[in-house]
Amino acid sequence: MTLKGQTAREIRKGFVYVQARHVHYRVAGDGPPVVLLHDSPRSSLLHTRLLREFSDEFTVYALDTPGYGQSDPLPRNPRPEIDDFGDALAATLEALGLDRATVYSYHTSSKIALACALRHPAAIGQLLIDGISVPQKLPGEEFIARYMSPFVPDASGAYLAEQWMKMRDLHRFFPWFDIGMATRMPTDEPTALQLHEYALDLFSAGPNYSSAYGAAMRFAVRPILEGLTVPTTVMARQNDVLFGFLDAVEKLLPLCGRVERLSSDDLEWREALRRLFRSTYRASGAAAPEAVPPPGLRRRYQRVAERDVLVREAGAGRATVVLHAPPGSSADLDEVLGVLGESRRVWAPDLPGCNLSDALPSGATADEWVAFLIRAIDEAGIGTFDLVAVGLSAPLALALADAAGPRVGRIVIDGGIVVDAARRQWLADGYAPTVVPARQGTHFWEMFHRLRDEELQWPWFDGSVAARRGGGAGLNGDRLHLRLVATLMQPDAYANACQIALRMDPVPLLRRVESRMLFLERSGDPYYADVHASSALARAGSVLPTERGLEGNMAGVMAFLDAKSQGG
Repeated sequence: MTLKGQTAREIRKGFVYVQARHVHYRVAGDGPPVVLLHDSPRSSLLHTRLLREFSDEFTVYALDTPGYGQSDPLPRNPRPEIDDFGDALAATLEALGLDRATVYSYHTSSKIALACALRHPAAIGQLLIDGISVPQKLPGEEFIARYMSPFVPDASGAYLAEQWMKMRDLHRFFPWFDIGMATRMPTDEPTALQLHEYALDLFSAGPNYSSAYGAAMRFAVRPILEGLTVPTTVMARQNDVLFGFLDAVEKLLPLCGRVERLSSDDLEWREALRRLFRSTYRASGAAAPEAVPPPGLRRRYQRVAERDVLVREAGAGRATVVLHAPPGSSADLDEVLGVLGESRRVWAPDLPGCNLSDALPSGATADEWVAFLIRAIDEAGIGTFDLVAVGLSAPLALALADAAGPRVGRIVIDGGIVVDAARRQWLADGYAPTVVPARQGTHFWEMFHRLRDEELQWPWFDGSVAARRGGGAGLNGDRLHLRLVATLMQPDAYANACQIALRMDPVPLLRRVESRMLFLERSGDPYYADVHASSALARAGSVLPTERGLEGNMAGVMAFLDAKSQGG
């Protein structure tokens, strides 16, 4: 199956709704279906290279395991076991219409795929297991608890150093907390970029990172391996810490299974995968069941001008377009979107280059940004709409309203307007510094400080008394963590939306746009310093006090949006 507008090696992203959960995946290519599963705490990001390499011959899917990447977790109570992950995999394959596809699994996911093959033998056509542990005795709960040390974000950022060091040692020692020559693994350390990608997956999983990981350690393979009926190849490379288990696996496998030992050579491994993928040329004959839209806030990718845009949607009725503050993502506004979605249709994209929305070219102009957003709104089937903009998305919202004309009803602005040209230039010079991934994780620490500082002063790099921000509900570690991960998803592109906004002059836009505008104000907060000047420049502007930004006075915002005179 090739998605419309997709080329053979182009990677697309998507969601499928399974058992009341969003499951995220990447897909590329055309031909017989192959499904790639990642180890823990990774995501489908791990398989980017394999998606590109094998998409010339196969339709390659890479799934995010529940709780990892962008996939919703399984229920935590009771704690999920590998059988639960296996059942979830079978349901996902069915939801995607993948009938008896070849499934490739790696380390943790090998046990998930094995459980799926044992419990749902008709779901998988061929099973490839790349590394699996089959110890004589399972580790005890004390060992598992120590190995799966808690992941708890905090507002001070102390967890960053702990998690980064653990991640480094996961690649050097087994177990990671036992540091010595005897426990050192025979593998090269990852590069700075590889560590950055691993960290994105670890931090995306957050408190869920140990769910499948811990379940795999509790899963007893030996007693059940002989029950396999699916054609299975168990393989490992010589430099894999699990290579030594192949002898035991070979003795336990039934007739449908075989073992393949590979050298440490990367090319040999990839050639073996292609040969194995070719060995079962069974194309999917099943049609995917009709997707049932999830209740409440839902996520999907919208294809716009050959780019994937991650969108959050909710509700029905009059449309409201909500633009989040860059850097970050629309996930910052889940509380707001939930309230709006109770009575309206809400469409909230992640801006290009933010989180998982594909970036526009770095040289794209403000007009091109606006044209892209209008095209996305059109292709979402939205006619007339109201606008809500937070932070530096506000200038974009004004330009969007100027271009869309009478299609735009009312506009709510929560900060982000800077009317003085010299101050805008000053902000542009310091607001979004270059991010360079570092092996020591200093870029994570620096970005955390930048985002935390922005909660305490405006702009974040101004330590003067005049920059102090007043009010607010205090720092929130979970919110900071969410913004950190979203910002660092695309370190080369995260700054683009900020720079576009800061290069735009809002004054002529405020004077031209005919829509009624509501400007939120928080007393004593320099983030809102230009509220009254902006309201005075607008054709029909008013000011609404708030205690903590948009979330602090949703009743007043809803009253403004729901007023009868929608157009003016």
